[in-house]
Amino acid sequence: MRTGLTGPATMTVFKLDPEVYKRYKDEVLKLCNSFQKIDQPGLSDKQIAERLGLDERTVTEIRCVAERDCYSLDEWEKAIEFKRKATLEWSALALKRPDLKPE
Repeated sequence: MRTGLTGPATMTVFKLDPEVYKRYKDEVLKLCNSFQKIDQPGLSDKQIAERLGLDERTVTEIRCVAERDCYSLDEWEKAIEFKRKATLEWSALALKRPDLKPE
């Protein structure tokens, strides 16, 4: 029996066992798309799960936590700013709206 809220506002909580995280973190990062590799495209979370014998949700959680562990907050902020500027530059070019180009 389910209790509580249902529908779009419902959030689920997923608990990742720290031992499972430690065991699979490096392998998940090696196989995923988190780091660009010219000669070897990364696998999806589903493909990684099948390869490692885990469920997809566990792989997704491992990947998300591991990505955050790899970079400092400053690096994440730099990446966000880079993406924001790249998006604005693309929009200015594609929409022929130079006023959208970042300064």
